This record gives sequence, structure tokens and C-alpha cells, in this order.
Amino acid sequence: MNKEYKKKVNLFVMGLGFFYFVLFLMIYDAEITIYNTSLLAFSYKYGFIPRAFVGTVYQLIDTILPVNMYTYPMAMRFVELVTAVFFLLMLLVARKTMLMASEKHFRLMGLLWIIYGTLFVSMFSSKYNFGRVDLFMLLIDVVGVLLLLYRRCEWLIIPMSMMGVLVHEGFVFMYFGILLVILFYRFMTSNEKKKYGLIFALSFIGASALFLYIHFVREPVSDAVFMEIYRQGRRLSNINMPHVSLLQAELLCVNLGNIEKVFHMENFVQLPMFLVLISPYLILLAKIYKKIMKKSKSLQEKLIGLAVICGWMTLLPNYLLKVDYGRWVFATFSYMLLAFITMIADGNQLLIDSFEEEHAIISKHPGLGELLLIYPILLVPFWDVYINGMLKELGDWINIYLRLY
Repeated sequence: MNKEYKKKVNLFVMGLGFFYFVLFLMIYDAEITIYNTSLLAFSYKYGFIPRAFVGTVYQLIDTILPVNMYTYPMAMRFVELVTAVFFLLMLLVARKTMLMASEKHFRLMGLLWIIYGTLFVSMFSSKYNFGRVDLFMLLIDVVGVLLLLYRRCEWLIIPMSMMGVLVHEGFVFMYFGILLVILFYRFMTSNEKKKYGLIFALSFIGASALFLYIHFVREPVSDAVFMEIYRQGRRLSNINMPHVSLLQAELLCVNLGNIEKVFHMENFVQLPMFLVLISPYLILLAKIYKKIMKKSKSLQEKLIGLAVICGWMTLLPNYLLKVDYGRWVFATFSYMLLAFITMIADGNQLLIDSFEEEHAIISKHPGLGELLLIYPILLVPFWDVYINGMLKELGDWINIYLRLY
């Protein structure tokens, strides 16, 4: 490898790390919501309950360390540490993908990592998603991507996929597609088809079976267990109160559909406005995908292009059935960007050529590239039920006059 290029990449990643750190300081609210602290009270010592994996790890840490972890300050330290590890792993992925790509594509990869960094750093710095289970789900994905990039211990992706479902069953629809599409791409292009085919199949079967079990076999916990988790949630909360509706839904199997109807109405008002706001990126993405499919000559190339779309479609049930559109939007961006970055690093020439052609067109218009680069800063941070603060205000303003919800 060219030593000068390696030095260039290292310097860029250092600068990228500084950018991420400054962005974190600008947005960081130094607060964990009661929703996120309440999940730390879940544990498998109470039985096989949903979303208890992180809480079980937290309980194990409490057992090992000579401090009481079931306090709000210690929950803050835990989440800060995991968030820092996540950001560092992202920088490691950035460095590896840029080194794998040729120097010719240095600028393209750099732009993608600046845009994606703006999204994920702000997402997991704000109080709405600081310590959210999304962080742990995406952390599992990032480790899986690193294993694939370094081509080491790739079989670990099978149990890791199941761990993602244990963290949150929504992993199947939100972040699992990233690993599956990369595995499918490796299966189609690598000489190790049997290995990647097995990893893909076993990961898919394991995660799907666990998802179905959690949704259709689980039973409500006893009143004693509910109250014990309730008390632990109070200790972890900064307001001495757990997220009661979360505990009712996950521990007592209470259907919160009626509560979520109002949020869905707000989501349906905000989403069209958001699509208008990001229309430049949607147009760019559509043009790139059109070029990819047009350049695809073999059945293998067409199937890879189709797999990218199918992987994205796994996110659609979230938009139709559940609220938290801010989280769904971020997961959609994460899928596209991480999948594309990894495939470019892996040498997908069709994707590289299509991106480079569009980049050349944009470069002909002074200031357009810079505008597309800084524009995401205006859209972040993404929230949870609401997409972001701006759309929340716009949606409320529209509702005042139209009485939509």
C-alpha cells in the first residue's frame, strides 16, 4: 500500500474524529431520558423478557465492579463509555474503508463519511437518543462490518445477529438489512460462496426465529417481577420515575395502539415535508441507482442491485405499523450509507462509476457540492416520535389551522 496515501488517510481520519467530537459537544444534552434508563433495569434474571440484553450486561457490570451501577450518574457513565466506543469504531470503519478504496476515490469516501458522521453523531448525542437501544443495535452492525472488512471471525455475525434481536426485536427491520446485503454481495462476488451463503442463511434464520418467538410466545411477567423492575427503573431515573408505558408494553404485553394513533397522525404530516426537504438526495440516489441498473449486464450484477432495494424495503413495516419516525429515517440513511460505503470499499465498480459520474456532474456547478455537504446539518439531530425539531414545529403549526390531529 502507498505509504503517502496511508498517511493521507490517517490525517483525514484524525480530522474526522475532531469534527465528530466538536459536533458531539455542540449537541450533547448530558441527559438520558427515562425511556432509555428504564431499559437498563431489564434483565434475564427475571426470565426471558424482550429488550433485556443490554440490561443483563449492565447487571453483570454491577456484579463485577465495586460500585452501585443502579444510579442515574452511573447510567450516564455507562452510556458515555459505550457512545465513545461506538464513535471510535466508526472511525476505524472509516479508516479501513478509505484504505481499501483506491486513492482515486479518496474525496468520494471522505464526503460520504462527513455526511454520515453528521447524522450518527448528532443522533446519539441528543437527549432523545443518547443511550437509546438503537446505539447498541448499530454497534453490533458496526462490529459485523469490521469483521467483514478485515475478513476475520466472520462466523461471529451469526450469534451477533441474534444478539441484535435480544437488544431490540426491531433490529430485524431497522439494522439487520445492512449485514444481510453485504453478506449477499460477498456471496455473489466472492470465491467463498459456501461460507458467505451459510453465514447469510444461518444469521437470517436465527434472527427471524428469535424475533418470532419474542413476539408470539412471550407471556406477561408476574406482578412481583414487574414491581422489582419498576423499582430498579426508579433508581436509574433522573426524576425518580421509570417509563411506565414501556414497562407495561414489554413486561405486561399491554397494547399501546390507541396511544400511538395520535403520534401516527403527526408522523403522516411530517413525513411529506421531510421528503421535500431531502428531495435533492432522493433525486441523486435515484439517478445513481438508475445508472447502476443500466450498467448491469449480467444476472449477478442485476441481483446485487435488486438486493440493495430489498434490504431497504425491510424498513417499510416500521413506517406503516409503528411510530418513532425520527429513528426510522436515521435507520434508512444508515442502511444506504453503510451498505454503499462498504460495497465501494469492496470494489463494486458499478457503484463506484455511478457515484463518480454524479460527483463529476455536481462538481461542474460551483457551490452545489458544498451545499449538499453542509445541508444535513440543518436536518439534525433526528428525534424519536418526531423526525426533528423543525418538522415538529411545522407540523404543529399546520395542525393549528387544519385540525388534522
